[in-house]
Amino acid sequence: MAGGMHSAAVGSIGPLTPYAETPLSEVTKEVAEVGHTIEVVTLNEEDCQEAAQKLKERQNRNRPMNASKFQCRTKDDEHEHRAKILAKKEMHPLKKLAFNRISILTWGPALNRKTVQADLIAGLTVGVMVIPQGMSYAAIAGLPYIYGLYAACIPAAVYCLLGQSRQLAVGPVAMVSLLVQAGLEGTLTEEECPAYFASKDESKTQAAMCPDEYVKLAILTACVVGIMQIVGSVLNAGFLVSFLGHPVTSGFTSGAAIIIGLSQLKYFLGYDIPKSQYVHETIGNIIMNLGKTNVAALLLGLLWLTCLVVNKEYVVKKWKKLSLLGALGPLISCVIGILLLKVIPALHDDLGVSYIGDIPSGLMPLTFDSLGNLGKISRVLPTALSCCLIGYMESIAIGKNLAGRNQYEIDAGQEMLALGVAVFVGSLFSCYPVTGSFSRSAVNNSTGAQSQLSGLVTAQLLFCTMLFLTPLFYTLPKFTLAAVVLSSVYSLIAYKDAKELYKVKKSDFMLWVVAFIGTLVLGVIVGISVAIGLSLVIVIYQSARPQISILWRIPGTTIYRNMKQEGSGAFIPNVFICRIGSSMYFANASYVKDMILTYVSDLEEINKIKYVVLEMTPVVTIDSTAVHMIEDMVADFRSRDMEIAFCMVGNRVDKTMRRAKLNQLIGEQWFFPTVHDAVLYCLKHRHVQMQRTSAISEEKNGKIIGNVTFTPEEIKVGTSNEIGISNDMHNSYTVVNITLAKEAALILNDIVAVLGSNGSQIVRYEMEPLGQEESAGQKHAYFLRNIRNKKEGHADEGCKLTEPQIASLKDELDGVIANALRGGVSQRSFFGGMSSGRLLPKSLSGRVGPEEEAKDVATEGNNKLMQSLACTWCSK
Repeated sequence: MAGGMHSAAVGSIGPLTPYAETPLSEVTKEVAEVGHTIEVVTLNEEDCQEAAQKLKERQNRNRPMNASKFQCRTKDDEHEHRAKILAKKEMHPLKKLAFNRISILTWGPALNRKTVQADLIAGLTVGVMVIPQGMSYAAIAGLPYIYGLYAACIPAAVYCLLGQSRQLAVGPVAMVSLLVQAGLEGTLTEEECPAYFASKDESKTQAAMCPDEYVKLAILTACVVGIMQIVGSVLNAGFLVSFLGHPVTSGFTSGAAIIIGLSQLKYFLGYDIPKSQYVHETIGNIIMNLGKTNVAALLLGLLWLTCLVVNKEYVVKKWKKLSLLGALGPLISCVIGILLLKVIPALHDDLGVSYIGDIPSGLMPLTFDSLGNLGKISRVLPTALSCCLIGYMESIAIGKNLAGRNQYEIDAGQEMLALGVAVFVGSLFSCYPVTGSFSRSAVNNSTGAQSQLSGLVTAQLLFCTMLFLTPLFYTLPKFTLAAVVLSSVYSLIAYKDAKELYKVKKSDFMLWVVAFIGTLVLGVIVGISVAIGLSLVIVIYQSARPQISILWRIPGTTIYRNMKQEGSGAFIPNVFICRIGSSMYFANASYVKDMILTYVSDLEEINKIKYVVLEMTPVVTIDSTAVHMIEDMVADFRSRDMEIAFCMVGNRVDKTMRRAKLNQLIGEQWFFPTVHDAVLYCLKHRHVQMQRTSAISEEKNGKIIGNVTFTPEEIKVGTSNEIGISNDMHNSYTVVNITLAKEAALILNDIVAVLGSNGSQIVRYEMEPLGQEESAGQKHAYFLRNIRNKKEGHADEGCKLTEPQIASLKDELDGVIANALRGGVSQRSFFGGMSSGRLLPKSLSGRVGPEEEAKDVATEGNNKLMQSLACTWCSK
């Protein structure tokens, strides 16, 4: 074994045992048993350069200030025809930009008969689903029913021209509709809506009494939302939605779903309930007027709701052939409701069951005049911001999920642009804010949509409906639309998320509860503000208090691990090692300094610290505040006769430190590539300091001693005998690390015997020489599997050794090494059988004995190991 790392083939020991806890497949087991091997290879130089160039371009695109420089560069896409088009020579930059931004240029030429057929079916299915949903969601927003059809038509068509998601169904959704109603209600002035201010009827809203002015505000809101999303795409601001954590968004959505559900109860109860975004007010109004309940409307509404829920949760899931009923259920319920009131007019005339009445037919009107009053923008800005964030977050989440299922990718920035343009253009055609719909996108995907053509089909169906079919909805019962809304939004109440968060992390559960209750009690707009505020507070708190991990060394190795992850480590005398868990900037620099000083102070009496080693791998960047903090910390520590060493400093951090001349201030000798190198230098430096201190002391006592002129670099570091046993280094096995300062071939037999004597089997080993000399020591790493648990019926406890086994093993190995150092001679030769005598004295031979069968298995495997070791040492 001349040099490098020697790893014995596992096949020479016995059948390979998987390292991971997940069982290998039958094919993988068969390959492992016959001893197949693989090699680690690299890409050729040309491919490496091309890959590096593409990755650098992607990194530059992700920087907002540099993004515009790369807008005209080509991008890979999943469609084969796009690759052919972009491969043409000397394509004009504007043409490249068009292919990157206008997706129909990509998916349009790729259409074939099969794709068109699939998209036609999916588009029609989504179209018949969105008709009742669109009208229902328009009512939630406080708008006339027809505006739900407008919003389902134009934005869907525009998105298909620019969007990359092939299955995303864009249109009105319950959450955004609620945000529109909650944000705009009460914003009309007395001049714009005098009837509302003159009326004393609290059940009437501005949307109901002044619909034209209210509609103008909703359309202006859509315009502002579109502009925000377009500008956001140019600035690559899509990352902002990442600040909305899952617990707060889930809590907000659940609270908003309950508010939506309560707003629909008036159509079941048959009397007006004043609209309110405060749950306690709505519930109070319901209870106070229960005597006005219309029993007929209530019974019919509950019947319709039950049928829709049973159809969605039971029929569709049990009978796969009837899966289409899931999408058609709302439309079928509306058709039955229309026929019911036509056949039995007494339901309306005598029993007071209300219907929606006249819906205007024809094309949607142009609304350029609604966008002209810039003075109203300040009124709609908070609502627009809420719709922008929630709408984009909902849309990109659906789009990425569907893209992953169908094995293609979408660009978040392009999706924001497509959604923004769709909403903005929609605002010119009487549309209020829209986004991607969970339910309709899922139906679009399940019915086989292959491209964005399905969205165009849906838009065309809505266009025909507005032209020819709106008179058919005249007698559509309002309780039917309420049942459609309730059957859609009840699944948004994420109580299962709350239960899961309670189990996983209590703090996240509390965030869910705060967002949920805040939305119910404080209202939707205030609730989402609380949710966003909570998310930002969490981000700022975690960023301002980065994790500082304390590292210690695994005995027998040069590996330094987190003290919380490795239970069998050891500290280095007078050296404190820690890893800073994030980039350092003005918000956390002071905290990092204070925590390091605190840790050093805590160890004053136990292990007086003279050197602090900072592992900087997670530190991606530092700012000027962090630079000043490092300067102050170095000066502070040196005033206390302490030094700081930096290791594994990244390229960007190193450039910043050099520009700030920190390397000159600290000294180049205090920067190291690894933690171990830093620790060795600290130990050498400590030795030099102690020698100089000793020389000065001797001179004061009258003795003449030569000056200590050697430096830390001139000192050699010796190797000591060490044993380390860890259950944390490997996910399946116990790892035993042994460092022998000198060659000790004669005791290897005894080491292997001890390793197999505690009900364990060696499944893998590694050996590395410490030098080229014949007498150089070695580093050993043995991977042990616990076979006693399996034999005793405790296989579920895993393959690692138990604490008693580790303690016994450590005692016996210490005895082997100690005996060898005292000159003990093994009673058997290195090539002797496993049944002969052992080096250990009798007092150390006691151990926790495994079952005889387990012992035989371990002995058999370890005998094979000894044969392999013998060959290794013979070759050396």
